[in-house]
Amino acid sequence: MQLKNTLGFTLVELLIALMILGIMTAIAVPRFSGLIKNHTFTNAARVIWLDLHRAKMMAIKQAKTMRVDFTATSYNIVRVDTAAVVLSRNLSVHYPSITFNTTATTPSVSFGSTGTANGGTVVIQQGPTRSKQFTIALTGRIGPIP
Repeated sequence: MQLKNTLGFTLVELLIALMILGIMTAIAVPRFSGLIKNHTFTNAARVIWLDLHRAKMMAIKQAKTMRVDFTATSYNIVRVDTAAVVLSRNLSVHYPSITFNTTATTPSVSFGSTGTANGGTVVIQQGPTRSKQFTIALTGRIGPIP
């Protein structure tokens, strides 16, 4: 009698395992793609939110009014008394699908030397259906990112 070595896989078992792995991958890839888009969108909102805080802190530290001017895909932080652009960020460089909703976004937000603001709303969009917004109160408080 011959002894059969049972330590390996047969070709049929290996092909079945590969088919199961392929089916699971085909199901998971679209969901993973959606997660990446969601993370990119949230990260872009976080960058804008942090830059608004930066403008507010610079206004307080320098005791000068700072203004944030928005366009469709970019914004500038400008020191009002000298008209010097302190920070310029173009979203289309790192976040090509992210834009500002220019009809809903306040064209500019100013922070005074005490941190107070003229108030406004910032609305960012990813495509026609997804959007996030945060408001800037007159007290200078910048709302949370939803």
